[in-house]
Parts: sequence; C-alpha cells; structure tokens
Amino acid sequence: MNNPELREALIKELGIGELPTETQDEIVDKLGEVIFKSLTVSIFEKLSDAARVEFEKISATGDNSLIQKFLEENIPDMQALMEEEIKKTMRDLAEIKEESK
Repeated sequence: MNNPELREALIKELGIGELPTETQDEIVDKLGEVIFKSLTVSIFEKLSDAARVEFEKISATGDNSLIQKFLEENIPDMQALMEEEIKKTMRDLAEIKEESK
C-alpha cells in the first residue's frame, strides 16, 4: 500500500502497531488486495458494457496513469467510491474482530 497515511490508519484500526514492521506490511498489503478487489467489483457495476471492455483493455496494460484517467472520466464519484470501500472493509473487519471475542 503506497499511501502512508492510509497505512498508518489501517495499522491503528487493526491494532497491529506492536507487530514487527514486516508483519504489518504483510497484513496491510493483504487488506489492500481485499479493498482493491471490492473496489474493482464496484467499478464494474457502474460501467456500461462498452466501458467495461475498455477498462479491461486499459487495465491489461498496467499503465496506472491511463487507468486513473479512465476512471476519473467514467466514474465521477471515484474518490467517494474508494472511501466507501475502505470503510466497508474496515466495518467488516471490526465485526469479525468483535465476533471473535
């Protein structure tokens, strides 16, 4: 996960600050993957069929700037969508944490 502020927020929320940095990184990376997959599903739900095909082609290039430009043009509420997916994942984790007590 590249955003240091988000990383620190996740570490705090997960209560893993006492773990070794390498373990923290592993956990945050895995959580980032979960959030990314959830976000991708939400993006696909908002795109038309033609835009989905185009998104798949652009994603296959691995060019993050092209992907970001496409998303900004086709998902007007992209930032809000990302924030919601992060909140949703954190709520789900909090529920799991609470159930395990």
